[in-house]
Amino acid sequence: VRLMTRFEGLPGEFTQHDFGQVDVRFLGGTQERVHFFASRLKYSRWTEVSIVTNEQVEALVRAMVDHFAAIGGIPLLAVFDRPKTIAISWGRDGQVTEWNSTFAGVGLDLGLGVELCWPYSPEQKGSVENLVKWVKGSFFKPRRFLDAEDLGQQLREWHVEVNTQRPSRATGIIPEERMREERPRLRPLKVAPADLALRIPISV
Repeated sequence: VRLMTRFEGLPGEFTQHDFGQVDVRFLGGTQERVHFFASRLKYSRWTEVSIVTNEQVEALVRAMVDHFAAIGGIPLLAVFDRPKTIAISWGRDGQVTEWNSTFAGVGLDLGLGVELCWPYSPEQKGSVENLVKWVKGSFFKPRRFLDAEDLGQQLREWHVEVNTQRPSRATGIIPEERMREERPRLRPLKVAPADLALRIPISV
């Protein structure tokens, strides 16, 4: 029987990850489609968001490792939707039959367990997608940005606000307070972001 992932989470149990995109109109009049990668520890609700240039596998794994470094370790499981950057194909039972080899190599280097949302379980998929909706509603929609540099500066300030100052709506507790309980349960990051080497298959 396939085990179900519990989305309430225990300390150090799992993180959620997903890509998102939003059209931003800068105060100077220009408009740009901004891509971002978001990660959230489910128990403490500690959140990390990075602006990325695209939604390909290298952007995913580098942002993911940056986020693990920022939160101070890796959880038991990383939960994703089912993008082609991770799972290339799967059977009717939902089991992955072919992984993206670059992503799989990084997962093995980190010793990271990966859980993909069950294709026909909207409650799981919705939980991951809600992370993206929350980032859009909490950061992008209520703010105005002068330019890309200003967006980056405001994003850094927002991280401090949502992680260390504002109680989470889900728990009623500031994420930093729950992180005191969660961080000791995280495993050490085996590969630093600057040392991350990717295996990219080439057909000749």
